[in-house]
Amino acid sequence: MSDFVIEVEHLSKEFRLGVIGRGTLYQDIQSWWAKLHGREDPNSIIGSTSHDRFGDQNQFLALDDVSFKISRGETVGFLGANGAGKSTLFKIISQITYPSRGRVILRDRVASLLEIGTGFHNEMTGRQNIFLNGAILGMKRNEITKKFDTIVDFAGVGQFIDTPVKRYSSGMFVRLAFAVAVHLDSEILLVDEVLAVGDVEFQKKCIAKMRDLTRDENRTVLFISHNVESIRSLCNRAIYLKNGRLILETNSVEDAIQSYCNNYE
Repeated sequence: MSDFVIEVEHLSKEFRLGVIGRGTLYQDIQSWWAKLHGREDPNSIIGSTSHDRFGDQNQFLALDDVSFKISRGETVGFLGANGAGKSTLFKIISQITYPSRGRVILRDRVASLLEIGTGFHNEMTGRQNIFLNGAILGMKRNEITKKFDTIVDFAGVGQFIDTPVKRYSSGMFVRLAFAVAVHLDSEILLVDEVLAVGDVEFQKKCIAKMRDLTRDENRTVLFISHNVESIRSLCNRAIYLKNGRLILETNSVEDAIQSYCNNYE
């Protein structure tokens, strides 16, 4: 069995400006029909269905033929200016959206912390959202219960755990979302720039926790940040994207940071 937990193959994502993307509903129906009849999900490999190019001036190419592989236990930092395609890439890996061409092969479960609110239901309490996220990851209720106190303690929201999360401040929301993502049983963790919402001490706490995950639990972390010091202190590999293209993939985090700083627009 391959030691690669993520394989990204010739991934491209096109958007047609002003038009809602096509194909997602059809793929949802495909997946539902396969599950209903006990068959393999045809969309279990992300991007197994290819799409035609839009071929007009309103086309926007967010990702352009991106390929890389990530091994179990790696911590990989993703660098690039706004609009480089980093968040789009993470959404595809998280199966929030589909690529236009190419595919992503996942061999472990993924938890993601991408945008404030992703994966949480605003009308539900913090407690309910913890159990909801655990259920989405396939955990049993007693497994979530065992980790519940640790999650609440890490997030520091015990006083508000039975309050609907729509009443949380952005900092409280991110603290709870991060605590849920790192303590529930997912082997791959994707973290976008959202940690910047928290205070400095909590950011340090998050970096230390992600380092512990890779060192002690051999979990895989993919991390987007414009803070090069965070990338430098946490990551052992780096990928630099620019205008939707992979510019540099290297084991030298310093080389990636230097390339990013030299080309930042």
